[in-house]
Amino acid sequence: MEPVGVLTRYLSATLARARYDLLGPGRYVGEIPELGLKVEAEHLEVARAALQEALEAHLLEALRQGVVPPGLEAPEDPVRARFFALAQEMWRLLREPSLEEKRPPEKPKKGPGSLEEWLSGLGIQVVRRPEAQEEEKEKVLTRLALFLGDRYPSLEKLYERLKQSLSTKRQFELSLAEASQEEIANSTQFCTLLKQYALLTSYHYKSEERRIRAKASTEGWVQNFLTGGWLERYVAEKLKKFLRSKNLPHEVAVGYQVTLPGGEAMELDVLVRVGERFFWFEAKTGEFQAHIAKYAALKKTLGLSGRESFLVLLGMEKTRAKELSALHGLTVVNQANFLEAFQEVLEKDAP
Repeated sequence: MEPVGVLTRYLSATLARARYDLLGPGRYVGEIPELGLKVEAEHLEVARAALQEALEAHLLEALRQGVVPPGLEAPEDPVRARFFALAQEMWRLLREPSLEEKRPPEKPKKGPGSLEEWLSGLGIQVVRRPEAQEEEKEKVLTRLALFLGDRYPSLEKLYERLKQSLSTKRQFELSLAEASQEEIANSTQFCTLLKQYALLTSYHYKSEERRIRAKASTEGWVQNFLTGGWLERYVAEKLKKFLRSKNLPHEVAVGYQVTLPGGEAMELDVLVRVGERFFWFEAKTGEFQAHIAKYAALKKTLGLSGRESFLVLLGMEKTRAKELSALHGLTVVNQANFLEAFQEVLEKDAP
């Protein structure tokens, strides 16, 4: 290991020629002029250590380039020559890129497109996107939609009377004389919420008669929400919560207005992307017969199978829903079981 001793002696001899000066309080400078090395530090010992590190780095760089620094020259010595040759080869190998680095970088795999990219790829033009609502308004409408959707069986009579009154824009009455305690509690609580947020302009419950009297707001957004917008929101919110609980990458959008390749204008109630898969949900709170054939045709335009195309019909009986599914090539469900049907499709058709 004689060459190593030579290096050690070289470092010691060179550092012995170093100069150290005090430039001011807390300012020491150390330098080796012949090598152009200079450092500054707050303390003398720190300056010594820093200058030694700088000298070692300078020596390694010289060896890497195959240069013998002044002071290391010596008569020809095979062992010494072999040492410096090995040192130079080592640095060459370290500098040379590995096989992995030489390999051209792979093009990143294109991830799943967004809902809008998917529609564009089908030749479907997005005319209007879902409108962003104020955060507090979103929270209120979502809360109302979830309340109604989750308790619909006990709110069905109230909702039907409310929806009928929306067309007449008159006050409506509902007798709860023969209703269960659950129906009474949910109906009065839902009306209280609607009145609290001014979706009902008037509301009164006569407990001795078990009778509700109320009138809905005539504002356009209230009418749209109560006649069907709430069910779209309910479906979308339930899907989001389910997909978040499963930690699945997803995108859910409500109310895209589009123009189909043939020029026909359509509104798509709820679109869902889960990874690279796409799904479509239509939600109807009333008559659907005049629309179901159009939906069956639209699934082909969207490039979706019947299992990926859902028609959510409020209060639809399960046996009839199954028959409608078979007849029209769609997955017909109700507000209570659409999530179960969606989960089944995800699990069975998973790649």
